[in-house]
Amino acid sequence: MKFAFKSIVAVAATLVAASGAHASDWELISGTGGLTFSTDALSALSASGSAIVTPFTVPTIAGLDISGSANTAAYTKATGNVSLTFSSAVAFNDSLVSLQAANSFVQIRRITFNDDETTTTRSIFMTNFDVNLSTSTISADLYSRLNSGALVNYGKQDIFRADLPGVIGGTQGNIEVIPGTGFYPQGQASGSLAGSLRMNLATADIILADLGLSTAATDPVATLVRTANWGTTQAAGTLQAIPEPSSYAMFGMGLLALGVAMRRRGQAA
Repeated sequence: MKFAFKSIVAVAATLVAASGAHASDWELISGTGGLTFSTDALSALSASGSAIVTPFTVPTIAGLDISGSANTAAYTKATGNVSLTFSSAVAFNDSLVSLQAANSFVQIRRITFNDDETTTTRSIFMTNFDVNLSTSTISADLYSRLNSGALVNYGKQDIFRADLPGVIGGTQGNIEVIPGTGFYPQGQASGSLAGSLRMNLATADIILADLGLSTAATDPVATLVRTANWGTTQAAGTLQAIPEPSSYAMFGMGLLALGVAMRRRGQAA
């Protein structure tokens, strides 16, 4: 009897696995990536007197919903790289659409010295980064603050857009199934946005103004920020196939059909 039951389950599982091997839904197991700033980008930051800060813990700021969280972004000054640890992903069929880094926090900070020997600190905060491979954009929740004053919330904004569409390198954003990864397969996807990253013009104006910099079309720093090649991206993830509801239905039908068959076989004997 045990053998018969195991046979039923095995056959039904085979039917479901065949369906799951081509699952259209995937769930992120782990993923990393980030942005590597170009020489142009580092020049723009230097010319504006600004610095990038990524504390280990997101600072506690009224109105910032990820305050106190472990920061999933980290800036390495020596390489000009902002690394991101992704927490979720969106996939369509067997292509990776986007990757999200919840609790990521990047601060652009500009400190100026006043005539009365005090300082003024202007900050831009970018949080919860989203790397969208299908639209070639990097977006984030955008905020600004003057000294320790009230937080200004601009909502979700496109920060960068690649000047060429598509994904290059790695698997070019395609999810490739890892052989021998169990009942429902795991897959890997990787790639970089094609082309150079350009800052969204509306976002550039917000950042310039709230850092206390000129937004004039003739200003050299503003021109550099708006036209600079800001760098390149990298993204990679390991994903788990998610069974569709029809797969569970198929499993149940398989058990039912095979159960009836085994019952008839037993009666015939």
